[in-house]
Amino acid sequence: MTYNLFIIIILSIAVIFLAFRLSRISASIKEISRFLKDLSSGNLDARLFPEGKGELDGIAMDIASLMEKTKTRLDFAETEMQRMEAILRGMSDGVLITDVRGMVILANQPFKSLISVNDDIEGKQIMEVLRNAQLIDILRNALESERIISEEISISRPHKDMHLIATAVPVYSRDLAGDSVTGTVLTLHDITRLKQLEEMRKDFVANVSHEIKTPITAIKGFAETLLDGAMDDKENAVRFLGMIKAHSERLNSLVDDLLTLSRIELGDIPIKKTEVNVEQIIDTVFMTLREKADRKGLYLKKVISGSTQTIYADKDKLIQVMLNLVDNGIKFTEKGGVTVGIDETGGRITLYVHDTGIGVSPNHLHRLGERFYRVDRARSRELGGTGLGLAIVKHLVSAHDWNMRIESEPGRGTKVNIIIDRYL
Repeated sequence: MTYNLFIIIILSIAVIFLAFRLSRISASIKEISRFLKDLSSGNLDARLFPEGKGELDGIAMDIASLMEKTKTRLDFAETEMQRMEAILRGMSDGVLITDVRGMVILANQPFKSLISVNDDIEGKQIMEVLRNAQLIDILRNALESERIISEEISISRPHKDMHLIATAVPVYSRDLAGDSVTGTVLTLHDITRLKQLEEMRKDFVANVSHEIKTPITAIKGFAETLLDGAMDDKENAVRFLGMIKAHSERLNSLVDDLLTLSRIELGDIPIKKTEVNVEQIIDTVFMTLREKADRKGLYLKKVISGSTQTIYADKDKLIQVMLNLVDNGIKFTEKGGVTVGIDETGGRITLYVHDTGIGVSPNHLHRLGERFYRVDRARSRELGGTGLGLAIVKHLVSAHDWNMRIESEPGRGTKVNIIIDRYL
């Protein structure tokens, strides 16, 4: 009897212990199940809190540790992705990222500006947002060939054409089947300014060649005529020598202007500002060009309004600027004259040169100041212009930290305004 009671007690204790262990195991399983459900619903902040030191609790602790490490890596990956997205959105070049189906994943502001799109295009099909067949072909070729495609394209705009380098790069991902293309990155690099500079360089070389060749050809022709016997004809000989002298002076003037412009652009001509009396500068310029104006029957007028008499400028460079502007005014004016004056407006002064000449149409205004640019080439050549005077003026004005604005209308003259922000 006693033995049987002992067995019953032992079995009871075993059952109680087993029930307790099963309860602990069940609780751990429930905790693990809850944790896994939270994770599957996207809650990566879920936490697992195992109790005790059983095998399931140890497994639970391993799972919790693994998920902590995974979350840390995911957080790091998300931070890196955000940083990369910020870099792509902040790039000056246009960037477009699409998936393999042609859906736009990312488009930065420069890209939208270059293709003239203001709306949010992310999440849309590329065919909906791109109206340029060349760009669509570049993207398609990059996907199909799985290689980098780069081409130069042009986009028409109302006032000018834009030139872009478009480059499409396939994006790869690695899986069990190997590397596969999952999308493309399209970049647009604006080379419009480079194209314009290249055209300007070509124009400059062509213009310099032409401007130098013309007087050299004339000098050579007159010299050969003299050598062929015209020396004996005293009247013609003197005239031919006069022509040689005139063309050599024109050639010398062209070389001087080119050297001056080159030195200004390279910064070899320093600007040394001192107090300068504007009225004295104008009087010096008028005294130099008075005879030229008188020969054409033109007036030279000075208008000094307000209290400003002195400005802070490089005296010699300012004289060069005013000589060029007044000389231009005389060249292109047949009736009336040239007025030089000062206007005071809101804390700054405007030094202006206003002629009553032939004027310039609005479509030429933005190009005035380019080297060798002349509205009427034949007339400028006839009057002895090199097309460099206004370019020199523009650079000297800029070197003073001033601004220049030109107003003109055909038949009603031209007004060149030099706007001075700081003066004494």
